[in-house]
Amino acid sequence: MPSDDWSLIVQKATIYDLMRIIEEAPGKTYTQEELKKLFDAYITGAEQ
Repeated sequence: MPSDDWSLIVQKATIYDLMRIIEEAPGKTYTQEELKKLFDAYITGAEQ
């Protein structure tokens, strides 16, 4: 089982990745459904 430090690093890297994806379109407003699809695509490795 990963250490707490490693889990925190992975969590922060995930958030950073998602921030970069969202910042690609700074003027776009995302709906809740669009964010859910984006997160799901990130988790499954699919491209948006």
